[in-house]
Amino acid sequence: MKRFVLALAALAVAITVCGCGGGSGSGEGGFSSGGEPQVYVVDLCYANKEFLSTEDEELPAIQYYRNHHIFAPEGQQYYVLLDETLRENPFGIESIDTVITDKIVFNSVKVEDGTAYVDIAGENLSGGSLEEGLLISQIVNSLTGSFEEVERVQFLVDGKATDTLMGHYSAKEPYESGIYPVK
Repeated sequence: MKRFVLALAALAVAITVCGCGGGSGSGEGGFSSGGEPQVYVVDLCYANKEFLSTEDEELPAIQYYRNHHIFAPEGQQYYVLLDETLRENPFGIESIDTVITDKIVFNSVKVEDGTAYVDIAGENLSGGSLEEGLLISQIVNSLTGSFEEVERVQFLVDGKATDTLMGHYSAKEPYESGIYPVK
């Protein structure tokens, strides 16, 4: 019975990701609904709710949700991981939260020569150092931990290189790991 329910859930996710229409073309963020979905096993990085509320440096700032399955056409798995999967709290796990809120808009995610170029819209891109550090950590650790072809993440704002995302951490060079270490 569990296998049937899991297979049904996987089918529902695949239909949702690919869309019901058979048309080709790009949707928001360059997501193309025309490709055949692939299954990707990813490790998702989220903010530790207790750390968020206390900022106790003895606690891990981030937590992983390992071996999660996402469905996406080949080449779109990076965008789907960031823009769809990391916006949600998988299965309602109460100890984690996401800092990828509605104000964070991904224009695109492209991978070339080991570098994931994550282009974020500049409008409404603001926050404190904690939020910026967790955003960088959530994105970098999820991408580098999930895809062996991603060695580092370079942030862009509105398609251009930027000094910083929210004014607290440098974004001039690519990140190989997040601001907050994985413990």
